[in-house]
Amino acid sequence: MLNNIGSDALREDRIEILEGNVQDLKEVYGALEEEFAPEERKNFNHLAMLMKKENYKLLLAKDKRLGTMIGYAFIYEIDSIKALWLDYMAIMSKFQNAGYGTALFNKIAEWKKGEVTGIFIEVEIPQAEGRESREDQLRRIRFYERLGAKRLTLAYQLPTLRGGFPMHLYFHPASDTRVLHKEQIQHAIASAFTDIHSDIPQRELVLKSFYNKVRDEYFEG
Repeated sequence: MLNNIGSDALREDRIEILEGNVQDLKEVYGALEEEFAPEERKNFNHLAMLMKKENYKLLLAKDKRLGTMIGYAFIYEIDSIKALWLDYMAIMSKFQNAGYGTALFNKIAEWKKGEVTGIFIEVEIPQAEGRESREDQLRRIRFYERLGAKRLTLAYQLPTLRGGFPMHLYFHPASDTRVLHKEQIQHAIASAFTDIHSDIPQRELVLKSFYNKVRDEYFEG
């Protein structure tokens, strides 16, 4: 999930990403509460627990010229299938609409270049009503697609305390990835449900609602 994307005006070589700790999470969490709806975000203690594991990381984006943090991302590493799961990504409000969203996403894609098949991304399905305008939701989809992400064909649902919340699941393939087998997709989603969403009691019921409908996905070179 991502909020507040920007233009392409910024040079990516100004951005560096650093791994954060629980102290950094305290600084970031206030921004997370502002940017993401309650059904989409985890509470502080759950995120702190996830960060104690080797495969869940808070990444801080810093503008080297300004010497300050401009955004953040939470990344889940699925080592068994060599893929990343982008859990959250946002740019701080005063740095929005300056190209930082594109720069940060590209930096994340480069972060494990040559080591992963690609990045899974949850994206809201545009709706006429909701916390954001439909145009903002469409703009986010265009952002990811412009960067090369492909919408997967499954009827994905985000597990929440209220049940399954329908969302698009995208995949940003690495340059040499031509196919994503259904077993890889199933494993990635099951891993995310087991680890990231361990706070949702009915997560297995949500998973079962679409798990067996997953199919192979192919990407053009």
